[in-house]
This record gives sequence, structure tokens and C-alpha cells, in this order.
Amino acid sequence: MKETNEANANMTKRQLQALKTKNKIYQAAVQEINEKGYNNVNIEDITKAAEVAKGTFDVPFDSKEAIILYTFEHSDEIYEEAYEKIEGESFLDMAVHFVRYSYREYEKRGKGIIRAMISNYFHFEDYEIYSHDRGLYKCLLRIVREGKKQGVLDAETPAEYYADMLLSTMVGVEVMWCFDDLGRSLAEMMEDAILVTAIGLTGVEEHDGDTEITAS
Repeated sequence: MKETNEANANMTKRQLQALKTKNKIYQAAVQEINEKGYNNVNIEDITKAAEVAKGTFDVPFDSKEAIILYTFEHSDEIYEEAYEKIEGESFLDMAVHFVRYSYREYEKRGKGIIRAMISNYFHFEDYEIYSHDRGLYKCLLRIVREGKKQGVLDAETPAEYYADMLLSTMVGVEVMWCFDDLGRSLAEMMEDAILVTAIGLTGVEEHDGDTEITAS
């Protein structure tokens, strides 16, 4: 967030206006997709909701898919901010608090846009959704390496293996939440699942930190 604010401060008036328009169109797109469903929304719906000329859409986004790709990229900012809040904690607390802080923000987007993200997992040939270069994966690796440093994760097991297990859990919970019709919180479902996974990775039988397994 600090880097974003510094970047904004160095923008020209025209660049700031373009960013304002981009954010306006993006927020309108999220609202339309949440209300109508991804497949039922077109560019005209989005520009009309944003109250901008249709041609303006081609400047920040050239398609609905670009909206989804931007959402993925913006997610990494959320994950980085969440990580900053958990540094110095125990491994198990870091794992659970990481998803708690990030998914409370992530969930605010709405189920419609998250469903659209999941349905487009295999759409972007030039962008690997869960690439090791993404901020999300880098945060998970830092959490895992801290667990190794604390001696609760096996030193000989590659950090990438542990990060992949945590990531697999996160992806699975996202998909299950999209099918959930009980009105459960994505963040709470994620906390429960990540805690169970993290405990399994450590091999311990119980957790003495301040996080608990709760019924979803």
C-alpha cells in the first residue's frame, strides 16, 4: 500500500484521472458481475453502470477477461498487506492469520466476481494464475520458511512442497465456497481449512496458539 501511494504521488494529473476512471470502471464491473453473473454482463452494461463513454472501456480494459486478470493482479496487494501484519508470529498463527486478514478483504468483492475468477482459471494462456512469481506464492514461501526456522517444519522437505499444500487448500476452499448455499464466510472457512492443513504439515497433535478450529 505504501508503494502504491508513493507511485500515485508521482503521477501527472492526466495519469491520476486515468487511474480514477479505471477504478470507476472496475468497481462498476464488479458490481454488475456480482448482481447479474459474469456471462450475463457485457461491456455496455459496465460502461453504463460506470457512467463513462463506451470507448473509454478500451483504455484501461479491453475485455471482460481483462477485468478478471486485473482482479488476480490486485489480489497480490491484499496478500502482501496481510503478510505485513503477521511477521514475527508462530508458523501456525502466521498461516491462519494470513488467510484471515487477506480473505476478509478478498471476500468483500462478492461471490459473483470470485466465481468469475475461478471459471477463468484456464483462460489466460500467458498468465499463470498460481505462478511461483506471484505475490501470493511468495508470501506462502515466507511463511513456510519461517516455520522451518522455528523448527516446526521438516528442514529436509522443500519449502515449495509445503507452500503447494497450503495453496492447494486455499484453491479448494475457494471453489467449495462458490458452491456453498449456507451463507458461510469464505474467510472463516479458509481459516478452519488452513489450520487443519498447517497442523498436518507440522505433525503436531494440537495447537497452543491463539487460533482455534471452529465449526463452519
